[in-house]
Amino acid sequence: MGILNRFGRSWELLGQRNPFGAILTGSDGSIPEWNLAEFLATGQADARRFMNDVERLAPAVSRAKALDFGCGVGRVTRALAEYFDRVVGVDVAPSMIAEARRLNANAPQLSFVVNPASHLRQFQSGTFDVIYCRLVLQHMRPRFARRYIQELIRLLSPGGVLMFQLPGGTEAMDSEDAFCNAPVTGSRLKVYAPKSLVRVYRRLKFRMIVDYGMLETADPRMHVFAMSREEVTQLVRNASADVLAIEPDQSHGTRGQGFEYWVTRAKA
Repeated sequence: MGILNRFGRSWELLGQRNPFGAILTGSDGSIPEWNLAEFLATGQADARRFMNDVERLAPAVSRAKALDFGCGVGRVTRALAEYFDRVVGVDVAPSMIAEARRLNANAPQLSFVVNPASHLRQFQSGTFDVIYCRLVLQHMRPRFARRYIQELIRLLSPGGVLMFQLPGGTEAMDSEDAFCNAPVTGSRLKVYAPKSLVRVYRRLKFRMIVDYGMLETADPRMHVFAMSREEVTQLVRNASADVLAIEPDQSHGTRGQGFEYWVTRAKA
């Protein structure tokens, strides 16, 4: 089973057990039992805040079609329907999408799609005017997050706007690399072992802990990965897009800086 498939399986288990609490955790990281009305109200508040920023940063953007990437059960997706003609929610977990469809069965302007792949090729380039992605990419290893950022930019219509959030800072590093390259301490056997051998051993150990351990704990939220601001902005430029704004954002719930990136594609 590939790493991305294990990631999807973990969210699938969370979606089966407690989809509301898995999506919106408590301030201490706990998984609460949400009242449906209160849960949906948080989505309305988040969508309102997002649209206020859209008005400020890109007031002329089209309101025809929006994408909520990593939609879960559609908490924000359904709220975005107040602002757009059509809204599509995408998630890796079939259980989340099934619940989203159930909750929004009477909303024809909403559609929900399962996407277990590391790409978004089921959508044509330039499909969406506005794309929303919050508290999603941070739970993926950077190599997957990089691919999705490129794919989300591809899906933007000319003049469209993408917002995504990530932990970052100049000191940001993939936690796997940090684990594998940490100073060697302990027994003399470890200290004098070839560094390349130590890194190989640690990489295998990390993947056993994180990837396979996720199946046991069914809690991928605990794994938060970061990318530096410089890397993200270069990634955007390489995808032939422009950064509209970079704003401080601490929603990732861990120490260190975080940022909200607003990206656009130039009109033809």
